Amino acid sequence: SLLLSSARLPELHFILRSLGPSDLYSLKYHGRRIFEQYLVTSKQIVDAAISLISLNRLNYPPPPIKPSFTNTYSSSRALKVDTNCTLPACLDAKTEVMSNLLTSETLGPREKPFGSAAFYRNYSLTLSRTYDMWNQPLFSPNYLFPSHPSDPLSPSEYKFISLDQSYRPIGDGLGGSGLEFSQSLGGDYPNEQFTIVLLTYERVSLLMRTLERLKGLAYLNKVLVVWNGINQRPHEDLVWPDIGVPIVLVKVERNSLNNRFLPYDAIETDAIFSMDDDSPLRPDEIVFAFRVWRESRDRIVGFPGRYHAWDSYQNSWMYNSNHSCELSMVLTGGAFFHKYYSFVYSQIMPETIRSIVDKFMNCEDIAMNFLVAHLTRKPPIKVTSRWTFHCASCTTSLSEDNSHFMERHECLNIFTSIYGYMPLLNTQHRSDSILFKTRLPKDKR
Repeated sequence: SLLLSSARLPELHFILRSLGPSDLYSLKYHGRRIFEQYLVTSKQIVDAAISLISLNRLNYPPPPIKPSFTNTYSSSRALKVDTNCTLPACLDAKTEVMSNLLTSETLGPREKPFGSAAFYRNYSLTLSRTYDMWNQPLFSPNYLFPSHPSDPLSPSEYKFISLDQSYRPIGDGLGGSGLEFSQSLGGDYPNEQFTIVLLTYERVSLLMRTLERLKGLAYLNKVLVVWNGINQRPHEDLVWPDIGVPIVLVKVERNSLNNRFLPYDAIETDAIFSMDDDSPLRPDEIVFAFRVWRESRDRIVGFPGRYHAWDSYQNSWMYNSNHSCELSMVLTGGAFFHKYYSFVYSQIMPETIRSIVDKFMNCEDIAMNFLVAHLTRKPPIKVTSRWTFHCASCTTSLSEDNSHFMERHECLNIFTSIYGYMPLLNTQHRSDSILFKTRLPKDKR
């Protein structure tokens, strides 16, 4: 809104004409967001009134948002695990060169699974961020989230002078490279882990090979295998690889790509790594992306980059996967994002978008990129030089269908009409480690 004293009302016409395009879009953005969040339906109006009384008058926190129940195939029986490495996938992994290089000494320490802190700002949010809960896009006065991608940081000295033992500074604060770096997560956030959500559909052998490559992966809390093949249940005698952390086999009600983003209650970490069953990513690449995400928790951080191109002849947006010096999307077949966005995607984002994803059996990654860009007004972060994933052994893939790209063109334009503007933003750089391609002495590697 524009605040203007009554004495300056005669100048209103000239003031409005002085507003630039960016200011106009910003005002439209916030005005439409407030209208759609609080005023569209009678239920929203009633919820807003109740929140106004409980939050502003009584300083009572809103109710916690509900996660999705994790229905599993293994709830009544434990998964059979290949502890002796007799499966072909395990034997193949032993022959890979990287399996001898990517050990705990280079990627990180092995720790027992532990979850991220949850609901630790119930009252501090209510008492100190009331305005933000009503007016900032990442907040809501109607729900309390377990954690938030914009939770504040403590000062750098906190990790050294406090009694909090959850921080892992590099070299106990002295820094370092090589061994010192691999032993600690460092950064300004407490030590934490991530959860892999792996979507699969009737490609068991491929799934097993992908899971086997995750064996011993540092900072991994657990793996949720979302079994989208509802017509082909996993065989009871299926033997799963022993990767050192729990594998949860999730049973879904229907085959939907939206299942990738459900806020399962089995996910106990803030960080989620979404991947496909044909992902060729190495453990060192995943750990590096995790380190990058920890510094940009409100953004999508991942590998395959894409961008939205403008067709000046058709006056419409086009989905483009060609190599480019700009990108605006990171595909969620290999990307980190905060669990907060799973709640928003599944429960708050317009239902029409999820319906379009189900209709085309496509575009869920575009929908997530739209959502995060809309809420943060920031582009994603691409890590390493990987531009696409190629699976030579895959016999079926949704992305190989002739209509795949046409549907993605259509999704871009439909989502734009739903949001009322194009939220995607471009970026011209990718993230690599600080000492990438830097010559180091042998004792510092």
